[in-house]
Amino acid sequence: LWRIIGVMKDIENADGSKSDKVKLIRNESIGSYSWDNKASSVGSSQTSDGSNDWSDSALQKVLNEGAYYNRTSGECPNGQNGATTPCDFSSTGLTNDVKNMISEVVWNLGGGVHNKKASEFYELERGEEVYEGRPTKWTGKVGLIYPSDYGYATAGEATTDRATCLNTLLYNWGSNEVSDCITNNWLNNSSFQWTLMPHSSSDNWVFSLSSIGNMTYSNAYGTFAVRPSIYLESNVGIKSGEGTSASPYVLK
Repeated sequence: LWRIIGVMKDIENADGSKSDKVKLIRNESIGSYSWDNKASSVGSSQTSDGSNDWSDSALQKVLNEGAYYNRTSGECPNGQNGATTPCDFSSTGLTNDVKNMISEVVWNLGGGVHNKKASEFYELERGEEVYEGRPTKWTGKVGLIYPSDYGYATAGEATTDRATCLNTLLYNWGSNEVSDCITNNWLNNSSFQWTLMPHSSSDNWVFSLSSIGNMTYSNAYGTFAVRPSIYLESNVGIKSGEGTSASPYVLK
């Protein structure tokens, strides 16, 4: 089951054109793996802690050319210095039909520091504030959510309404005073999970959603929940369903 994040405006396609696209996230995690854990001097990794360069991230390879993408079993990144763990996506990976529905787009890789509001994260994600030498864009099919996706997914509630949530630093969402921002956010599943955004002051820090629901950052070799995110091709339509949990859309 996948869920709709929203209709995103002016997404850059692989050919340089731009169009509006529906963005999805897999409802369930496919497992807990490292964002990256390449050994020192392998690719962009400067230490045994991995690298926050998504373009050669070990997880990116799994999602876009490895076991998950090819709906098979293999080895997935797990811990420091290139360690791996067996992973089996033979029933949960991408089918050929699904891969044909996914649009190859340019994903923004802008970074920043952790204490920001959703709107501020949104701007940074599309900016050029990155650790020295890191790319600001990557072209591919399968990525992860951004911190801003998480921020804007909140509905808030009576005690703390949505406007107040959006005006509160995402790092501070762990405070009891604004707990509505977390408890009424459908992207929160009470577990650590990765985002796509690198931290700009370190070579291996990546933004992550904590188990209590606030936005923080972690070493890339940490093993957190992975929920793939994609953009749909413009020719994808609805075959059946009502878009509810009991009757989800079936795409064609």
